[in-house]
Amino acid sequence: MRTNRGLSLTEAGQSFYRDAARLSEQLETAIARARQLSLTRRDVVRIGNSLLNPCKPLLDLWNALEDKPDCTLCIVPFVDTVETLDKVYHSLGAEIDVLIGACDIAGYSDFLQIYNLGTYSLCIGVLRRHPLADRARLSPEDLRGERLILLQEGGSGTLDSVRRELRRAYPEIILVDSPRYYDYDVFNRCEQEGALLLTLDAWRDVHPALNTVPIDLDYSIPYGILYPLHPVEHVKQFLEAIERGEGGAGKGGA
Repeated sequence: MRTNRGLSLTEAGQSFYRDAARLSEQLETAIARARQLSLTRRDVVRIGNSLLNPCKPLLDLWNALEDKPDCTLCIVPFVDTVETLDKVYHSLGAEIDVLIGACDIAGYSDFLQIYNLGTYSLCIGVLRRHPLADRARLSPEDLRGERLILLQEGGSGTLDSVRRELRRAYPEIILVDSPRYYDYDVFNRCEQEGALLLTLDAWRDVHPALNTVPIDLDYSIPYGILYPLHPVEHVKQFLEAIERGEGGAGKGGA
């Protein structure tokens, strides 16, 4: 808000600023606690947790195991921003040992390994007030004339293929680039601009203003456990236990 004294935050802006500052402080405290725990105990597996990379599926796998190694799990929260995701992916083993999430990451074998667990289905994120929001399912034809946000070219081999198909067969769809990783700002952008979003079924509850509708595209995105190129011994044991529980079919790392 602009006043004769310059710019000032609205009441909503002040509330958001206070909440953001509090969240930042909580995250720093959690990271410091995880770092201290890893110094005092050598068997700690630090599991990353964020809105777009929730740790619950991994914890569910772990809790279902009958034969577990003797290690301690520590949840390390982080915020989904492009900068943070880039740092987390490139420094696994430093402050976070493993996380679970979409793993169609271009060039990943240079900086991490992946244990595949399954696939996510592609969907369209639609504002609840949009005419398409109440549809049970969409086809690409339904998107003609719409602005569709998707990952910038080169970020995902699968989504690059989707982009090529849409360009070729549905040139009326206006394709809009997101950053190289999806973050929460991408979902906010959809609400602010009224654009559609190529998203995943796993993210259906991420933004309260968006409905997540399945789309008829013959593609899926792999997901799994992301872990360091050279995991320490107790992290190896953790991953081996998960692999035994899953039947050993998901190894996909370098």
